[in-house]
Order: sequence, then structure tokens, then C-alpha cells
Amino acid sequence: MIDFLLEIGFEEFPPSFLAATALDLSAKIETLLKKEKIFYRTIRTIYTARRAGAIILGLARKQKPQVIETQGPPAKFAYDKEGKPTDTLAGFMKAHNFKPGDIKTVRTEKGEYVVGIKEATGESTEEILHREIPKIIESLEFPKTMVWNETMARFPRPIRSIIALLDRRPLRFKIAGIQADRYCIPNFHFSFNPIRLEKPREYLTFLRHGGVVADPNERRKIIINQIKELGSKLKGEPVYDDAMVEEINCTVEYPDVVSGTFDEQFLELPSEVLMTALKALGNLIWVKNSNKFICVFSAKRRAAENVGIGYAKVLKSRLYDAHFYYKIDLKQGIEDMLRQSREMVWLQGLGSIYNKSVRIAKMLEGFGLAGVDENVLRQAATYCKSDLLSHMVREKEFTSLQGIMGGYYARDAGKDERISLAIKEHYRPKFIGDALPSTKEGAALSIADKIDNVVGAFLSGQKPSGSYDPLGVRRNGYAVVNLIDANGFNFSINSAVAKLLDIYERDFDKTIINEFFAERLGRYLEDKGMRYDEINSALADSNGNAYDIRLRCEALKNYRGKPEFVQLVVGQKRVRNILKGVSDTEKVDPLLFEMDAEKKLYNRGQEVMEKLAPLFNKQEYAAILDALLSMRPDIDRFFDDVLVMCEDKKLKNNRLALVSYINRLFIKFADLSQIVIEADEKKRKK
Repeated sequence: MIDFLLEIGFEEFPPSFLAATALDLSAKIETLLKKEKIFYRTIRTIYTARRAGAIILGLARKQKPQVIETQGPPAKFAYDKEGKPTDTLAGFMKAHNFKPGDIKTVRTEKGEYVVGIKEATGESTEEILHREIPKIIESLEFPKTMVWNETMARFPRPIRSIIALLDRRPLRFKIAGIQADRYCIPNFHFSFNPIRLEKPREYLTFLRHGGVVADPNERRKIIINQIKELGSKLKGEPVYDDAMVEEINCTVEYPDVVSGTFDEQFLELPSEVLMTALKALGNLIWVKNSNKFICVFSAKRRAAENVGIGYAKVLKSRLYDAHFYYKIDLKQGIEDMLRQSREMVWLQGLGSIYNKSVRIAKMLEGFGLAGVDENVLRQAATYCKSDLLSHMVREKEFTSLQGIMGGYYARDAGKDERISLAIKEHYRPKFIGDALPSTKEGAALSIADKIDNVVGAFLSGQKPSGSYDPLGVRRNGYAVVNLIDANGFNFSINSAVAKLLDIYERDFDKTIINEFFAERLGRYLEDKGMRYDEINSALADSNGNAYDIRLRCEALKNYRGKPEFVQLVVGQKRVRNILKGVSDTEKVDPLLFEMDAEKKLYNRGQEVMEKLAPLFNKQEYAAILDALLSMRPDIDRFFDDVLVMCEDKKLKNNRLALVSYINRLFIKFADLSQIVIEADEKKRKK
């Protein structure tokens, strides 16, 4: 067994896609090893701000022997009537250098064929890696790249070194004019002399002596522990989240911490402003309810004092600007911001920011969402975009505080605290996994705002296509679904879209937008662990009520393990099959029934219909499935005893109407014919 180390050294990488690059690199190496059938024990991803790569331990020196099968001619052409090889078989064997012992006959879907089987000696791991690793490096994709020398190689930052060490021998290849070797670059705060590696297992230890903790998981733990320890010494609570720690992790190589202070007058600023100003500098973390901060840096300990003083000076100027903007905004007031919003265009041809807030308020009227104070919601909708005209939000560094600042300005103007909180939180969630609004009013306002964002994008011709989604329409659509479900709102997205289009007074095919939201809802339900056929079944007759559809999917999921489930599905499949090609049916006429099975099925349908109405009102879908299942014996008897497609046209149409009536009872819950039962699934895969 041998080990392999790959490290690409570069100038400081953009933190936003460093981890993704390193993970992509190691994943592609792992895929290569599996594809080439090269055994390995472990693979470990490494990255810092100035390097990315992987260490593979316990690597086989060669591929496993490869068994190669080559299909030849049909057996009937390979052997004559006496079973002797024909010239056709002889030609096949000669072309592929097969011996008689390598040939056998196999049965396929197309009949019997001759197959040649040969075991090939595995290629050496060194040859494969030498050939494939450069291709893997060149295949890496990035949001942005640059060219820095005559090779015209593209990478986010200039490549300065490559280590490709297999056991004790470097693989000799070039990328961007850099020769792969055994030398790695240490942290320049510790040394400028390259470190010579004799074998991959030395890497983490030797590099640590050079001021680099190359393992991101170890480095992350060190950062968190150091922040907590210093916070404890400062007798305060450091304010940070996983995203902040990960960004810091991508900017330091040998983490250390130091504290600093800022002027107490800046504590007048909202906490979000303080945290944003600190975060903008990259490695600063605020100690809650104090004028102290913690700086995570990557240098020798003796530089700590200068680091703290330097960051304090830079921070002072930023906080001074923020304090100045905040005071001006409070003096201006939210009412004046609202007036100014009439002059700011939202999207070309779709009115101003003020028009958007009025439209949101109108759209929310009459939906009667559970737990929502409509007066609070209406006022929050009116003022929710006003802070876009504030000095604070218009300043590039604090743009992310939109909504948050509006909440503070509304509170300062004497608005109800619930109005302020709804405004403050209505941009949430900004991404999948982000915190949701804490109040029902905030959630409802966020839903309306995001639906308007989606509809506006479609109307302005900026709907998402492939990787093109400049307005974040997909993200908005997913958030709408998430908010409706998380808050238990019985809210029809389709109705909201139709209402918005009426408010816009624009002629647009709402089906296109409804289908977009249905796709987002399907993706959300997949993330919740629902099967594709359960989702398709529940979405068959959907009005875009995400909460209701999720309940139906869960009922199907829970019912799936029961033995009656297959009976239930088969029942509707039989009903649906007979209706294929039937576009419309007449009303059922019980007087035309000739068979007892017809009468019983119709009467059973009537009984079930009466039971379903209150169950749908209460959204008791497990009980609804039980009620639908109760029709199964009558459905089976009907199809066993009754010829639906008989010659008598009146009888045929009435029987089709009866089948359609029963089908509608199922469809009101879900299209169970979309459910794939195991036998169908196996058949489909074949």
C-alpha cells in the first residue's frame, strides 16, 4: 500500500468558493479511483486560503485485474449445424485475439450471442494518476477566473506550486507552467523557505511547523475554541454563526485571536449594524452588549497587539459612517422615505417601489390567514420597502440590512411593535436553511413580497432559464412554499398569482407561473423525503396550497406501508384505465342501471361522498384514504360483472359516467393512478 498527496498552492483564494473547489477536487479524485478500480482506505480533503488538495492513504499500487467482455456475432452465425465454429466466429476471435477458452455463449433479450471474455492485467496507479490528475485540475469550474502568464491557464488566483507526491516519488507534470514536485509553501508569516516532503504522511505535521493547519475540520475547531475562550475572558458572549466561522476558516492558515475595542457611542447603533460593519472586515466578531470585538488572524502571536490596534482603527471609520447615516435616517423618518419611494423604479415597466408596497397590501386582502392580524399586515406591507430610500441601506456596505432598518425606523416612528417586526423580518428566508420570520404577519408579508417578485420577473421577461436567474426567482419560489407550509397557512398560490395579475392589469398566461410554483413545490417535497410518485399524485389537481399538499403527501407516505395501499391504488388504476380516451361524460342516471353491481357502486360512492366533505374541511387525509379504500370491493365487482363498453350507447355512456363519478372522488384527494407500486416499478426499470 502507498499514499498520495495532491496540493495546489495559489495566492489567496476567494473564500466564497474555496471549500467548494477543494471538495470538488477530492470528489473527482475519488470518482477516478472508483472508476479505475484502484483500492484506497481513506481520502481527506485539505484547504486553506492558499492551498487546496487531498491526501489519499492506503492506495493500491495497481488496478484490480480487469475482466473485459466483448460481444460477438449471434450464436446461429458463430456455429454451423454440427456445432463447429464458422468463419464468422474465427474472424471475431482473430480480431480480438481470443483463444477458444475465452469464448462462451450467453442469452440476451435479442437472443443467444457469442461473448469473448479476457482478464486484463491492471495498469499501475502511478501511470493512471500521472495521466488523469492534470485533467482533473483543468476540469475544475469556478464562478470567476483570471489569466496571469503566457500559458493562458485560467484559475481564480495564480497557481504558485503543485505537490503530486505518490509514495516517495513526485509525479512529473505541468499545469500553468508550474512543475509538480515535492515542495510546499509555508505560511509566509512563519517562513519563506519551501518545505521538502519525502512522503505524503509528513504533510500535515511538517506544514504545521510551517504555520499552516491544513485540515479544515481541525482548523474550524481551533477557531471556535479560541473565540469561546477569549469571549469568556472578556466576560461576554461572542456573536457568530456557522457561515461566519466557515468564512474565517477560508481566510486563515494558523488561527489565533486577539481582542479590540471601539468607541462606546457606537453602541447606539442597532446590533445588526454593528455586526455587519464587523463582518465586512472579514475576521471580526462582536462581543454582545459591549464595545469589544474578537479578531481571528493568521500570523505569529507577537503580531497580535498590532493586529488588534489596526483593526480598531479601520473599524472606527466604518462605524462612524454608519452612525452618521443612522442619525440622518431617524431625523428624516419613515413617512418621508415612503413618499420618496414613489420616485424609485422597482422593475422597468412595473412601477415604483411605492407601487410594489401598495400592490402587496392589496394582494393580501381577503385571504384570512390563520393567526394573522390583517390591520398589522396591511400597515407593514405599506411601509415594508420604505427603508430602500434610507441613507443606511443605500450605502453599499449596509445594503443587506434592508427590511431590518425599516423595522427600526418604523419603531422610532411609533408604529406597533408587531408592524416593526414584520417589516424587519419580511426578507426572510434569504436562502434555503435561513431563519424564517418569527411572526405570522412577517411570514405572510414575506410570502406576498416573494410572490410579487416572481410574477414581476415573469412579466418583465426575466424568468429563470438554465443557470440564468438574476432576480433569484427560484429561491423566491422555494421560500414561498416553505413559508406557507411552515406556518400552516391554507393559502392558494394560484389564487394569489391570479389576483396579482389582475392588480397589474397585464394579460399574461398564469398557467406558466403556476407551473413554476408547482415545480418549486415538488422540489420542496422531495427535500422533505417524499417520493416522486407521491408528489405527482398530490399535485395532480393542485391549487398551489403547499401546506395542504404536504399533508396529502404525508398521508400517502404513511399509508404506503399498509397492505391495503396496493388495493387502494389498483382500485383507482382500474377506474382510470377505463376512462382513457374519454374526454367528457354525462351525468349518472340511476334509472339506467341494469346490474346490481352498478347500483351498489353508485350507492357506495354516494355514501363516501357524504363522508368526505367534513373530512376535507378538517384535512383528515388518513380517514379520507380509509373511506376511498372502502369502495374497492364494489369497484372490483363492477368491473368483474359489468361490461362498460357495451353496444348499447345509452348504457355505455351511463356506465362511463359512473366510472368518471367514482374517479372524481379519488381525484379530489389525489390521482392515485400516479403511484408506482413495486411490480410497476420493477417493470419500468427493466
